[in-house]
Amino acid sequence: MPLTIRLDADTEDCLAELLAETGQDKSSLIRQLIRERWQQLQPLPSITQQLGGHPESFLDTLPLGSSERSQRRLLLTNTLTARRTERH
Repeated sequence: MPLTIRLDADTEDCLAELLAETGQDKSSLIRQLIRERWQQLQPLPSITQQLGGHPESFLDTLPLGSSERSQRRLLLTNTLTARRTERH
């Protein structure tokens, strides 16, 4: 799709420097810059997503309702209390 843009002198100088440094033609460079900026705006995947999701066996062992914040906090508190008790 053809696109026409007007650049001020400073932006035109920046573009000329980028073209000279990268050796790309204008269209390729602008497409690359648009893609890079678009990628920067995309939300980062969570750590769980980066690791491929929750293992099925992990999901099967969670108590019912444990995804609720209050339940997670209670489970953590109970686990930490049990560990402290074991140490003393």
